[in-house]
Amino acid sequence: MIFRTLLLAGIVSATAPLHAQPPAETATKARSAVSVSRHEVVPGDTLDEILSDAGIAAETRIEAALAIDDVFDLSTLSPGQVLRWSVSANDPARLERLSLLTLDGIDIVLDFDKPLAAALVRTEVRRRDRRETFEIDGSLYEALAANDAPESFAVDLAALLAGQVDFRRDLVGRERLALIWREDALPDGTLMAEPTLSYARLELGGHIFELVAGPADRPFILFKDGTPVRQTARPVPGARLSSVFGKRRHPVLGVQRLHTGVDYAAETGTPVMATGTGKVIFAGTMRGYGRTIDIDHGGGVVTRYAHLSRFASGLAAESEVSAGDRIGSVGATGLVSGPNLHYEVRIDGRPTDPMRKAPQARSMVARSADRFLLVAGRAVTGFFIRQDPEDRG
Repeated sequence: MIFRTLLLAGIVSATAPLHAQPPAETATKARSAVSVSRHEVVPGDTLDEILSDAGIAAETRIEAALAIDDVFDLSTLSPGQVLRWSVSANDPARLERLSLLTLDGIDIVLDFDKPLAAALVRTEVRRRDRRETFEIDGSLYEALAANDAPESFAVDLAALLAGQVDFRRDLVGRERLALIWREDALPDGTLMAEPTLSYARLELGGHIFELVAGPADRPFILFKDGTPVRQTARPVPGARLSSVFGKRRHPVLGVQRLHTGVDYAAETGTPVMATGTGKVIFAGTMRGYGRTIDIDHGGGVVTRYAHLSRFASGLAAESEVSAGDRIGSVGATGLVSGPNLHYEVRIDGRPTDPMRKAPQARSMVARSADRFLLVAGRAVTGFFIRQDPEDRG
């Protein structure tokens, strides 16, 4: 039924199988003895800082900035734009070539072997629909990577299916996943902006879960075995994933810490949406997280939205929200180096890594026993299990 709806809407083709591969690129990549470095701009980036981190000499950085500034206002450098550069084989602090690819397909190119002047190259951006069907054998993240699907969809799917599917606990192996998404790419395969998920179908535990996208500003509709279950949404529509769950060097403290969620790069003031229906159980300032909202979706699932610049008008603890409701705005409050949304899915009080599979599935009885022993230990002896320090950046 859902597939027929997509067919009528023109999202899928009646003749193209769901596992069809994208058309082969006709352009060939030039071979070079010098590797090309690439950096996608995130909020707070400057050209000078990017090149400085790459070890480029200050004199060369100034030359590059002055040349680009003749044709492009560097103060408008924005997330999603792409810098690519190569360095001299004899002097890695000296650039040979630098290009800034803007979101409208204009490539600003500097060739340091010639009198330095910025050349504007119009690059064709191809919009293409991709379809993949595969089995998950391990983690969702690994399966996406192995099948040339966007790895960021691991976070999207975990958020959109929260409360119905736990990708760490529920996967036992050989679950089938079908995806349809749209992406914009250059002839050499470089992707522009974030791919957009249109449809997902997951066969799990005897059930079929389907996500169907509506207009860009509306939530997904989640179906279970062909029946609509609820609406569900991304926390920041269209935003780029800039940091994932796991050990990393804290951007402010400079030490290795556990990052307990995922970050979405966006400018201050960008709307933040509730990913699903639930009740606000916290709306205030939390140490490290800054302005934070916690939403309880039932079944032990809580989503957390941190570093907000402000809350939506009238939102407070006990407020009821629906998927796609604006709950606040992206900011840089708390322990953070720049504006972004820190988003967590917490299950039974613990932050969950949506990209990895749990080492071993555990029964509800075992998990309940763990919680009982933990609470009993605190009550009787004051002892508690200490986890790795949480990184709230």
